[in-house]
Amino acid sequence: MTADKQLDHLIGVLYETALDPSRWREAVGLCGQYAGGVDAHLLTINKNTNIPIASVFAATFFDLQVGADYANYYIAIDPRRDILRDTTVHEWLCCHHTFNQNFVGRNEFYQDFFIQVGARYAMVALVDDNEEHQSIIGVSRAVGQQPFDHAEQLAAQRFSGHLQRALRLQKHTQSLHTKAELGARAIDAMALSMLIIDGKGAILHLNSGAERLLNSRGSGLTCKTGRLFTTHPPNKNRLAALIAAATGYPAVGGAMFLGGEETRQVFVTPLPAASSFAQDWQTPLALVLVIEAGKNLSTLQLLGKLYNLSPAELRVASALLAGKSPEKYAQEAGVTLNTVRSQLKNLFRKTGTCRQSELVAVLSRVPQLQN
Repeated sequence: MTADKQLDHLIGVLYETALDPSRWREAVGLCGQYAGGVDAHLLTINKNTNIPIASVFAATFFDLQVGADYANYYIAIDPRRDILRDTTVHEWLCCHHTFNQNFVGRNEFYQDFFIQVGARYAMVALVDDNEEHQSIIGVSRAVGQQPFDHAEQLAAQRFSGHLQRALRLQKHTQSLHTKAELGARAIDAMALSMLIIDGKGAILHLNSGAERLLNSRGSGLTCKTGRLFTTHPPNKNRLAALIAAATGYPAVGGAMFLGGEETRQVFVTPLPAASSFAQDWQTPLALVLVIEAGKNLSTLQLLGKLYNLSPAELRVASALLAGKSPEKYAQEAGVTLNTVRSQLKNLFRKTGTCRQSELVAVLSRVPQLQN
């Protein structure tokens, strides 16, 4: 395999790890081989606690016990971590340029661990660094081999950026999976009939209430080939337009009445994946709610059910939607500003937002009920 094909294969495996984390050992091993090493180790550390949260040894030369020994003790005395403190991301360092033979001969890490397991030279780099985590990769050569040189540093830099993106992609993918799972559980537990659909109306998830609704002949909604449709022909284009608006950019929610034996109102509102922060590879989704006759809710009540808000949190949300500041609301409500800030933090957590402007934007997406 040529160097270019080897790099292409390595990059492909790196990005596949975002969907299949079990391939990280393979990916780390390929990184080590491409950089001219016999083995490699990827370490991710929590910067707040300085505790490792992920440690992957390729184990192509060393056995897995080496990785366990390192994580259990030798990580704390590894001098290679010290030389990375003042480096930039993707700056690859050859350790023998820093640690001379005299240092190696008396250093506990090298004498009791690194050389004992058959390694001698190392090349290390910081491949990702954010507020929470720091990821380091080390590539090793065995006793008897030549030290790493500039050619190996250049080779490592070719995949270094791809490794960083794979790490971030995996984290983002895990976050999306977690949110999707939590979202599915949340709508399953709600009394409202709720569905999650894509821009073509394909039903990705529905709760028991929605399932009963679709199986009801007079509901006004039905499912054909896995997609959501209305049974009243004049409403077909209206529903399609609402779905398109909720999964487009900018994403906008809307509502309509259904024709059928019973009066129902359908709300189609964007999910967070359809925000302006969505990536090209993400599929914008929409949340569909069906409110039956006699169960009409105010917009604030709908917000409360969507995000599981307490009455106090709903009052703060209402004030923000009205353009009031937390300070103004605290003064009018006769509560302390700290109390309002605490409720605001809960609103951020429940809606998946970080700033007040984002929170108001999310809350504003819930369509207004029609009387």
